[in-house]
Amino acid sequence: MPSRSNTGHERIQYIDVARFYAMAMVFYGHFIERVMLLDDPFAASVYKFIYSFHMVLFFVLSGFIARKDDLALGGWRYFQSRFVSRLVPFIFFTLVFMGLGAILPGDLFNLKLPSIQGYIDGLIMTGLGIPIFCVPSWFLMMLFSVEMLHYLFFRWVIRDSEAPGTDLKILVAILVFYLVGYFLNLYGDFLNLAKQRKYNFLFVHEAITMYAFYLAGLYLRRRKFLIGATPAKVLVPGAAVALVVVLFTFRLNQGPFNFNYYNAVVILMAAHGHLLWFPVTAMAGSLFVFLLGKITPAGKTIVWMGQNSLILMCLNGFFYHFINPWAGRWVFTHYSGRPSMILLSGLIMTVVSLGLCMPFIGLLNKYVPQLVGKPKIQGPWLKALVGS
Repeated sequence: MPSRSNTGHERIQYIDVARFYAMAMVFYGHFIERVMLLDDPFAASVYKFIYSFHMVLFFVLSGFIARKDDLALGGWRYFQSRFVSRLVPFIFFTLVFMGLGAILPGDLFNLKLPSIQGYIDGLIMTGLGIPIFCVPSWFLMMLFSVEMLHYLFFRWVIRDSEAPGTDLKILVAILVFYLVGYFLNLYGDFLNLAKQRKYNFLFVHEAITMYAFYLAGLYLRRRKFLIGATPAKVLVPGAAVALVVVLFTFRLNQGPFNFNYYNAVVILMAAHGHLLWFPVTAMAGSLFVFLLGKITPAGKTIVWMGQNSLILMCLNGFFYHFINPWAGRWVFTHYSGRPSMILLSGLIMTVVSLGLCMPFIGLLNKYVPQLVGKPKIQGPWLKALVGS
């Protein structure tokens, strides 16, 4: 059932549920990463499974909810709308975590905080494309670039979205952007810390690849995928098949990874792996979460958290930098070699972490919604950053 957001635009509840699941996988994946880095083979397998599709899923979801009316805006207004809804939150959370890094012990990649040199080094890294104060916020930078690319491409090349043959043009564009982005990043290797490569600006190089998946989401929306009543006899088998495809293909992606330290898909580092297995697994995993979102009852809390996925993405930085390092060590020390306990520990950490974020989501939405992705809302501390 559609609902209305606080900006007045119609929402699709199952997409908000799917976004909740996507965010839960971010929290789970970032915790399990810490156990994996301590050389637990089971954690490494779980990490590879989740990362094979979960960040691609966010771009598919973003394309699915893209508003056609936004493309009618002039260039400056579109840029302004994306800047205040993507980059302003990025800047806000960067400043928040710069402050937290000065007072809390955590993993900030050997930055010496609080010190002027530490902040200079961190800001330089952030400017080079690694938001070191709040690593999960990288998604906002890349989404900004993807959406700017969408404005340029869809507005000037496809133009009339209702014209005959538009769907075919979109499918061709998906293939072209994927191939161009894949090979550009495989051989360009723009962002690879192991090789001291830091040729990055707003992740434009990887935005080309992710735009293919953004267009895939847009195509699904055009085809009204799962919009309206869908019988359980279709949803449940469909979700099962999609999950089986992921389970049987994610291990087949053995590279080449240009960020081979993890030997897994890492969108942050534009590491995709195999030309064919990467998109097959990524789209199968994305469809699984779409179907799961449709199957799951749209409870108010789940929908609300899905609607606030941007805030959750950045709040995850607190756990990524300050909680997961020691929690991961504790779990590894006590449960390494016990897969069931590692799975359960990750689930508990995810549920607790998401629960702890809830009051902060409420406070941010109440007092500074303009700084956390809702720039059209008035007050109470700031005026709307853009008009409705």
